Amino acid sequence: MTGNGTMREFTGKHMLAIMIAFFGVVFAVNFTMVYFSRHSWTGLVVENSYVASQEFNEKTAAMEADAALDVHPSLTLEQGVLKLSLHTKAGDAVPATAVKVSLGRPSDDGEDFTVELAATTPGHFEVPHDLAKGQWTGTVSADLAGHGTWSRPIRIVLK
Repeated sequence: MTGNGTMREFTGKHMLAIMIAFFGVVFAVNFTMVYFSRHSWTGLVVENSYVASQEFNEKTAAMEADAALDVHPSLTLEQGVLKLSLHTKAGDAVPATAVKVSLGRPSDDGEDFTVELAATTPGHFEVPHDLAKGQWTGTVSADLAGHGTWSRPIRIVLK
């Protein structure tokens, strides 16, 4: 080394400062992640997994029966009005009663809600309800003549 620079000695105080800074960053990151994990989605899908496992076969059979019906939902949001259309593959309207939509965010249960939609024309239903932008998932359910209660998972993405 040339010049008049002086070399400073590396002491225990320097090592202590480095260790405190390193572990301070580690603790800060860990506590930040703990905070966000505690204040977001719980990850809970069912209240009691044993009971859910006992009902699995019946629920699967009901879902297969609902899927076999030629009923296709289409959910849209237009100017603060949630609109649902139930139609067949051929485009024919499917009359229904007691039409409900349950929606929520996939990663948080804080905005979950269920609304009942009113029929406007055969196969078309709506309710005033504004949604924030983003992804929403849920279930559409209705009483169909000759079938009883029908339901189908649904997803809507608002940009």
